[in-house]
Amino acid sequence: KNSGVKLVCITATGFDNIDIDFCRRENIAVCNVCGYSTNSVAQVTVAMVLSLFNHLPEYDEYTKSGAYTKSGIQNCLSPVYSEIAGKTWGIVGLGNIGKKVAKIAQALDCNIIVYKRTPEEGFSCVDIDTLCRKSDIITLHTPLNEGTKHLINKDRLLMMKESAILVNVARGLVTDEEAVSEAILNRKIAGFGTDVFSTEPYPENHCFKRIANCKNV
Repeated sequence: KNSGVKLVCITATGFDNIDIDFCRRENIAVCNVCGYSTNSVAQVTVAMVLSLFNHLPEYDEYTKSGAYTKSGIQNCLSPVYSEIAGKTWGIVGLGNIGKKVAKIAQALDCNIIVYKRTPEEGFSCVDIDTLCRKSDIITLHTPLNEGTKHLINKDRLLMMKESAILVNVARGLVTDEEAVSEAILNRKIAGFGTDVFSTEPYPENHCFKRIANCKNV
């Protein structure tokens, strides 16, 4: 029963942990703290993209392990990576975070394509399947709702380039986590980064346990 509450203000993104129907019945306003995490989530997004794209963990380990010293060779040429400039960066969801990531991606000379429900002037907006097919990098910034649950599923993962990198900083269930695990294990995509899970923390039997130690995750 409502005891005089007028507002629920969430220091997080989305409403999926709030009983919205109850709030409507009781005339309780619900909102997010606008912009509270824009910079930090954009920073984490780009950090994961650059780490995966440049294979930073592999090169770091190769050097620190002593393998580089023992090799007697000046340069390590594997795994091969390419410059991010000129690559196509697909952004799913164009709220404050998506726009911030787009701005950074543009500064890195990437070509930006966007999937959002309502096309927005100034951006190259495409449908989700086109985005999956064309993108070298895909980052997810959309709220979780009935329309976005498992938006990235097995079929769309198969549409992606085998060289594509996928990063989810939206909600765990925006992806089919089992399908993502299989895509990594079967090398259907080149890399995966995430800061969100369907169950947090994820349990011992979670499918991501199978890929947690993969160098491209």
